[in-house]
Amino acid sequence: MARRDDILTFCDELLQAGTYRDIALNGLQVEGSADVDHITVAVSCNQATIDAAIANGSNAILVHHGLVLNGQVGHIVGPVRQRLRGILSNDINLVGYHLPLDGQPEIGNNACLARELGLEMVESLETYGPPAIGYICRPAEATSVADLRNRLSALTGQSVVSLAEHSQPVDRVAVLCGSGSPALEEAALKGCQVLLTGDAKEPTMAMARELGIAVLVGGHEATERLGVQALAERLKQQFGITWDYVTDPNPL
Repeated sequence: MARRDDILTFCDELLQAGTYRDIALNGLQVEGSADVDHITVAVSCNQATIDAAIANGSNAILVHHGLVLNGQVGHIVGPVRQRLRGILSNDINLVGYHLPLDGQPEIGNNACLARELGLEMVESLETYGPPAIGYICRPAEATSVADLRNRLSALTGQSVVSLAEHSQPVDRVAVLCGSGSPALEEAALKGCQVLLTGDAKEPTMAMARELGIAVLVGGHEATERLGVQALAERLKQQFGITWDYVTDPNPL
């Protein structure tokens, strides 16, 4: 058993949460029990996550995508009402970390994603900063877009959309999970042959082709699974609390 406020202080310091300019509210979003011994972990706070937390008796939900944007919940109707009712009526804390969990250089989403794909982080990707949340990486040896596509698909267990794929050797890869397509131009200017991200908008295809850089789109949810689990494991090591992960695959 650990005190909720001690957990929050630990997370805030580890993730340097106060240094990010973010559309999301980072930290405690909904107050529940003052003591925590089990956490339900997921990428997003949706009804499936909340139902799992209730079923396993969690005192807290830890997510990357919470319910509060720009400091506001918005209209509490429909699904949002149902979600909040489940959280409040079961005395569950809702804790979310958005950009801080993307950018943390050891357990953040981008750091974990790069490491699992066999890539070494060598430089920051400044889009969305400061602080930077993405990284320019290099493989142990030159590889190909097709090889990276296959690695990413094997890691996430789902198909990867490949835009402007080419056959050039790849020795610099930009990694920016989630909505990373705005980093395309920076990645190209810094000599990357590939941008690896979660989702992309319609202009990305033409821009990638004209810049001569491939884009691997692995899914927003799929590229952001690792950080929240790494953070939960740190909490287990620090406080002795247990956790479980809610798998809710999303092709988008």
